[in-house]
Amino acid sequence: MLTMSVSVFAVLVSLGSLALAYASSRRSHRPVLQFMWESAQGSSDAAQWWLVNVGTGPAINIVVAQAARTGLTRGLNGEEWFNPVLVPSIPAGGKLALSWLVGTMGLQCGLGASYTDVERYFYTTKCGDDVSMFFVGLHLPRWPLLRLGGNKAVKTWWGVESLSGPTWSAVTESHVRLCRWLPSRFGLCRRLGGWADPVLSYSPR
Repeated sequence: MLTMSVSVFAVLVSLGSLALAYASSRRSHRPVLQFMWESAQGSSDAAQWWLVNVGTGPAINIVVAQAARTGLTRGLNGEEWFNPVLVPSIPAGGKLALSWLVGTMGLQCGLGASYTDVERYFYTTKCGDDVSMFFVGLHLPRWPLLRLGGNKAVKTWWGVESLSGPTWSAVTESHVRLCRWLPSRFGLCRRLGGWADPVLSYSPR
């Protein structure tokens, strides 16, 4: 009996060590994006929004979107997100100017960014009232990145000059279809398909 107890204890210790090593490995390359409003070259005339990676790994597959308001919580919870823009990857310690968002400072709106690490685990950052909240998992809509019905739901950053025109690709909770059998890394708003696959349940307005 004593020998069996020792063996079971040794197995549990080994499993615990593996879990700690895995968690440590995940944290070692976890991206954390933060929205910042600052001057581009030290001039107040050039002030704009920046997306800064304050984490320890590169952020890839980044989609930046806007909302009329955000509760800075997990999931959508009544939020409506629109104007999704696909931006380049940001390395650890790097930042990217969100030039098309010039003019949104001072407005009652929210900003959000969904992104993945190199292993395609999802993360989300939401910003409202100058407060940024970081979440593990996908807590923004998952727009298809390929063409769907001949059109793209997500614009590319070099193709967005301003927000003076109509909004695009608005999504609410009614568009979200949970697939609870998918791994939890897909977050509360997880759906079928990968980032490179069309999400057929997405219905643009």
